[in-house]
Amino acid sequence: MVDVTGPVGMAMGGYGARVGGAIGIHDPLHVRTLVLDDGVTCLVLAICDFVGVDRAIADGARRLIDHELGIPAQNVCVAATHTHSGPLTVRSRESPEYFTWAARKVADSVSLALDSMQDVALKVASAELSTISQNRRHPDGPIERVLKVLLAAPQGGGEHVATVVNYACHATVLEHDNLLYSADFPGAAATLVEHALGGTCIYMQGACANINPAWMRHDFREVDRIGGIVGAAAIRTAHELRPLGETQSCINLSWSEELPVEPAPGVLLGDVSFAAAHTFVDLPYRSMPALSEIESEIARLQSQIDALSPGDLVARRELQPQLNQLRIDRTTKARHPDVGATTRRLEIQAFRLSPDAMVVMLPGEFFVQTGKDIEKRCGIDHVFICCYANDYAGYFAPASEFPRAGYEVGSSRFESTAAEAIADAAVALVQSLRGSAP
Repeated sequence: MVDVTGPVGMAMGGYGARVGGAIGIHDPLHVRTLVLDDGVTCLVLAICDFVGVDRAIADGARRLIDHELGIPAQNVCVAATHTHSGPLTVRSRESPEYFTWAARKVADSVSLALDSMQDVALKVASAELSTISQNRRHPDGPIERVLKVLLAAPQGGGEHVATVVNYACHATVLEHDNLLYSADFPGAAATLVEHALGGTCIYMQGACANINPAWMRHDFREVDRIGGIVGAAAIRTAHELRPLGETQSCINLSWSEELPVEPAPGVLLGDVSFAAAHTFVDLPYRSMPALSEIESEIARLQSQIDALSPGDLVARRELQPQLNQLRIDRTTKARHPDVGATTRRLEIQAFRLSPDAMVVMLPGEFFVQTGKDIEKRCGIDHVFICCYANDYAGYFAPASEFPRAGYEVGSSRFESTAAEAIADAAVALVQSLRGSAP
C-alpha cells in the first residue's frame, strides 16, 4: 500500500458542479496492490483511490513495471475505486507532473508487494448485500446484490495477506461541496477490513454506472457507516472462508468426541494456473447534432417542464431524462468538438486465477446489467468484474437504455452498440483463457 494523495490545490474529479481545488486531506488516498505468482506467470492488480485511471497513468506505470520488474503490460491491471473525492485523474493535460508521479507510485507498490511475497491459498466466496444502494435511473431497476471476496491467506494459520472485495456501487457518499481528499466508502471499508484481518484489502469497483449509494447525509460519518456495512460483510465472509481446506471441529461432550464442522459455503481454488490476456476494440464516437441544435432543444424542453404543474410527476419524469442527456451532450460537444469524426481504441483485459475463476477488466463505467451479462455468458462460477481499469473512456450505456435518455446516456461518447461490443470481447477473452488452461 502506497500513498498517492494529490497535492492540495489540485482540481478534484467526479463532479462538474464542484468549484475550486482540494483544500485539504480528510483521509489519505492509496494504491493497494496484489501480486500473484504461480512460478510461471505473475499477475498484478493495483487499484488506486482515484475517480478513474487515465491512460497516461496506466501506461506509465506498466512501462516502469515491465522495465524494472520484468512483468509485461498485459499482466498488469491499474484500476480505480471511483472515489469522487480524489484528484482529477482522467485528463492528463490537467496535471502531467502528478500523473507521472502517480505512475511511479503504482510501480513502487508492485515492488513492495514483490518484496513481501509468501505462499498462500486462494479462496472465493460471496455475501448478500443489498441495503446500501439503489438504481439511480429508476428505483425499481437492478442493483448489485452480491459482494464477492477473494482471500489470499496461508494455510495452517498465519495472518491474511490480502482480501479483495468486489462490489458495484458509486463512491459518491460525499458530494460536490466536499473539497477534502477522501477515498469515500471504499477506503473506509478497506481500512476496516485491514484492521480486522490484517494484510491489505483491495476494493475492486464493479459495474456501478447506474448504481448510487443510499445515504442519510453527505458527510464523513456516513462514509464510515456505509463503508462499515461493506467492510463488515467482507470481514465475516473472509473469516468464514478460512476453514476451507483445513479442519474445523467442535467438542461433543455427550460422546467425548471431536467432530468436524462443515465450513460456510465457499471455494478453495485447488487448480490454480495464472494467465493473462488482453484485446483491443476500436469504437466509433457517436454522432451528435451541432451545439446550436442542442441548445435549442434544451430551451424547448426546459419550457415544457416549466409549464407543468407541480403534481404532474409522470410528464416531468418523462421529460427530465431527455433534458439531463442534452445538458451532458452540450458539455461533451463543447469539450470534444471532434466527437463523431474518429474512433478510439480501448483495452479489455482478463486474468485467469483458475479455470473456473477469472477477473475481467473494463475501461470505464458500465451498467450493472452489463456486468451481470458478462458473468452469465462466461459460463464459469467465479467472475470478478473490475471497472475503471487501465483507461477511462466514460460511460457505456447498453443499447436498450438509449431510448430512455438520461445522464448516463448523455455521457456515453460512443455508439449505442459499444457496451455490447466490449462485453463480447470480454467474454471471448475469458473463453480463450479457459481454453488455454493446463
